[in-house]
Amino acid sequence: MSMHTTAVPAARPRPRTGARRPATFLDAVAGEWIKIRTHRGVLLALLAGVVVTVVAGANNSSANANALRAGESIGTGSSLVWVTQFGMKFGVIAFAIAGALAMTAEYSSGMIRTSLTAVPSRGRLLAAKATAFAAPALAAGLLASTVAFATGSSLLTDAGAKISLSDPGVPRALVGGALFLATSGLFALALGALLRHPVATVAGIFAVYILPQILGRDLGRSFPFEAGLDVTLADYSSPFGLRDSSTAWSGYFILLTWTAATAAVAYALIRRRDA
Repeated sequence: MSMHTTAVPAARPRPRTGARRPATFLDAVAGEWIKIRTHRGVLLALLAGVVVTVVAGANNSSANANALRAGESIGTGSSLVWVTQFGMKFGVIAFAIAGALAMTAEYSSGMIRTSLTAVPSRGRLLAAKATAFAAPALAAGLLASTVAFATGSSLLTDAGAKISLSDPGVPRALVGGALFLATSGLFALALGALLRHPVATVAGIFAVYILPQILGRDLGRSFPFEAGLDVTLADYSSPFGLRDSSTAWSGYFILLTWTAATAAVAYALIRRRDA
């Protein structure tokens, strides 16, 4: 009697359900974006920056409108843009505080360890935080500059001044104002990565803001906030002593240089120290 055996087919290996693809930079940005939009302090600081910029600009525009009605000369067209954007000199502080909170909040709560577990590359994490913050900061900055201009130009026009969005240099000045506010926030974010403490970072922001007022304009223009304000001007025959449009962008380049240098130092230290 013969016996027949049936070959049993080899079982196919089951796919590993727990395997995950490596996190990409966009994944890191998406994670940081969730943190930004759920961080009440960051959002309130950005909102405060918009409000302060608009209200202070409107107050300055109203004062200049009253001066015009009293018979004083306040300029026309492009030279009046800074009158409407004057509030940026104060709103920038709120934007900087927003950037500081976006970076230092996780150090205060200890959540930075969780973030580093999810994104082990510290350079990628820093870049993702900057990218996630830059988008809402730029949007808020553009909102602040355009609303401040619309409000201020309306007040000035009612007093008989001639100012319009179509005046030479005005659109560039409004976009420049948005870039100034957003980049100032990124500078503060980099400073927060360097100092890792909210109080120390805010103190550093105020030091960088106040020192130019003490040192005077010549020396003060080497500081980020003071130099960056040049890009909000549309007319270069103003009392600020600018010669042409390239001077405004050179002022913004000073702000960019401070931001890049602070981020580079922060990155170098982040790689060497524990969370």
